[in-house]
Amino acid sequence: MKHIKFAVWASAALIAVGCSKGPTSEELVFRSELYADLNNIGKSEEWARKAIGTDAANPDAWRALGNTWVRRNNLDSAITAFDKAVEVSPDNIPALYSLSNTLAAKGTFDRALEVIRRAIQIKPDTSVGHNNEGVILTSKGQFDPAVAAFKKAIELDEKNVQAHYNLGNVYVKQGRYEDATTSFKKALTLNSGFTQCYLELANINRLQGRNDEMYNNQGLALLTQNNLGGAILAFENAVKLNPNYAVGHNNLAHSYLKANQREKAVESFKASARLGYADAQRLLSQEKIDWNK
Repeated sequence: MKHIKFAVWASAALIAVGCSKGPTSEELVFRSELYADLNNIGKSEEWARKAIGTDAANPDAWRALGNTWVRRNNLDSAITAFDKAVEVSPDNIPALYSLSNTLAAKGTFDRALEVIRRAIQIKPDTSVGHNNEGVILTSKGQFDPAVAAFKKAIELDEKNVQAHYNLGNVYVKQGRYEDATTSFKKALTLNSGFTQCYLELANINRLQGRNDEMYNNQGLALLTQNNLGGAILAFENAVKLNPNYAVGHNNLAHSYLKANQREKAVESFKASARLGYADAQRLLSQEKIDWNK
């Protein structure tokens, strides 16, 4: 009797296996994305094509295929894939973004702008779409409309770091250095490790002839890249040019500390404190160090 029951169960299991379906197109796309994350573009393409073979109406499958071509820098093939994604799903925002970004990367700015504006029309309350529009307008040299687009992106998402940075870049192109400085500093309040913001600030300082601040911002940029030696040299140059530059002395002091040069750090903190820099004064007070000596 037990043998009969086992035979019936085994037959049922075989029938179930025989009728089971393979992975869905969505599951195959997920595998493609996993291999893309592992930087295995060949396998990523393989699974994207399998996803398309399973369901050619899946826009994510076409987008996954397009992403593999972007990674290979074959923009024409990527655009073809993204076009197909939009064809099968005209209102698919990720597909429209991918298509617009790739067209812009190829330099086909007019069509890129047309596509991103279509995405914005479908979903007007997304900060990313307006930021992308601003990037394309900047590339076309249309700076005033680009400023408006970046401001709209920031209005929709005050924490959109890239929009603040991009707005600063446009202001630099317009010669609006103070506005640019404000934008870059806002981006840095949101992401203090944004290396390019420090470099852009350094460039503005250079254009304005403020070389002490230029070296200071170069030093901050180098710190974000873990180049401690280069940062120390930059801060040293800043305070050599302007011995009364309190912020420069303070940043130099912190860099000396990171380099385990405590005596030099204390001297730089003292210089900063004597110039009225509150953070240096507070730190020296905690350490019970008289900065007047």
